Amino acid sequence: MYYLLNERYRLCGWDKLPYAVVDRKYGSACVVTKPVMDTLDLCNGKIDFSIPLISNEQRDIAQELLKEGIICQCEPGAELKNIQKYRLYDNRYMQTVHWSVTGRCNCKCKHCYISGADDKYGELSHNDVMKIIDDMGNCGVLNCTLTGGEALIRSDFWDIVDGILERDIRIFRIYSNGFLVNETFLNGLKERGISPEINMSFDGTGTHDWLRGITGAEKAVRKAFLLCRDMGIPTGAEMCLWKGNSHTLRQSINDLADMGCSNLKVTPVTNTGAWKEGGYGETDSLSEEELFSTFYEYLDDFYEDLPRMLVHLGGFFLADGNNPDHFSLPAVHCYNDPLRASICVHARNDLYISAEGRAETCMAMSSMPAEFQSKFPLIQERGLKECLTDSAYMKLIDTRSEEIIERNEKCRACRYRTVCLGGCRAGAVMYHPEEILSSDEMVCKMYRDGWVSKIIDKVTKLQPNAKSVEAEIYKKM
Repeated sequence: MYYLLNERYRLCGWDKLPYAVVDRKYGSACVVTKPVMDTLDLCNGKIDFSIPLISNEQRDIAQELLKEGIICQCEPGAELKNIQKYRLYDNRYMQTVHWSVTGRCNCKCKHCYISGADDKYGELSHNDVMKIIDDMGNCGVLNCTLTGGEALIRSDFWDIVDGILERDIRIFRIYSNGFLVNETFLNGLKERGISPEINMSFDGTGTHDWLRGITGAEKAVRKAFLLCRDMGIPTGAEMCLWKGNSHTLRQSINDLADMGCSNLKVTPVTNTGAWKEGGYGETDSLSEEELFSTFYEYLDDFYEDLPRMLVHLGGFFLADGNNPDHFSLPAVHCYNDPLRASICVHARNDLYISAEGRAETCMAMSSMPAEFQSKFPLIQERGLKECLTDSAYMKLIDTRSEEIIERNEKCRACRYRTVCLGGCRAGAVMYHPEEILSSDEMVCKMYRDGWVSKIIDKVTKLQPNAKSVEAEIYKKM
């Protein structure tokens, strides 16, 4: 009896995570034990599992792997592809890279984190970009998403895509403002056999043009959404909320659902980058109270309309209109040992690379002052392997939540500390620029003013059968 690893899988290991099976289709890694890995190593088309040297334990493991579809029976001498063979990377595991491949943009967004219209950060050279791609492959990165600025504006965009795919890294999302999302671009994706989600900004029905700074921006992005729908390419959206478009939330969500958009994340405009430079913060930003009230009031609309898409009201509420009997509370964290959780679980598995090549926790950090960002390493100078081994980035994401709680007196005294965990690091820096381990005041207000309880009570009233793991944990606090 001969076995071969299914073509969908490959075998990998990383520092502190030596044995894993990678699902190449979804870019995910499943940790396995050494006996399982030893058995998988034998599934190479050359080992007969009926010989006495194969233990009964290995035969039993092989049968389980066969049932799960990870291996298949084969003829003697079948060849395992080189990409599938076990490889150990001597750096820490990083599942996804979210990459601003350029800081340039063809829009003039009034709220841009990185002031893309002013070309504040420019873009790395072709050689530096290709070096980072090579580093990603040599560090065992599984997934990549591309953003900017406007990612599609780079003249070597397809070189970047091809370089990533050649290293067996899955591209599952490309962010764009929609102006360059046309048939030629979508056909380019199809020619390469990929269908990543095209995630486009949509900042309110009738208000999109103002925030984007260009007349006709809404018309262009609507056309792009419909084109993607007609060509079978999945789409998602991001909406930035401010005083001038908060009243459009319901209509905007319903319009996006009608255009075939599968998911939307709504976040408030923050007083950073171009928004701050333009002087909009004082008059046009929503206060925390106004933001939470807008989200809270929309819950009635959500359960009445049940838009056929996933709606994420940033940090406040998440639910899918296709499955209304389940909802999530993003601000409520669920861990068996919460104080030992990484201070930013997102960044522990998802690295953001800024337009200038810095390894950072998320895109929001790229709006911080230069002296703050200079603490994070430039990948083109130090190499991604070092950034994922010994760097300010690794030290930060390896920090545990207990350190935040210990540093902040009000956190130590708070009954919600084991589910809040100090909130978001980018959110904390917005309020306390000098201290990344400070508390996130917005999340603090959400708990302190009872918004989590209000959400649970309202959803229970509107959708009595709706369940939430986070809600159940919160109610036990």
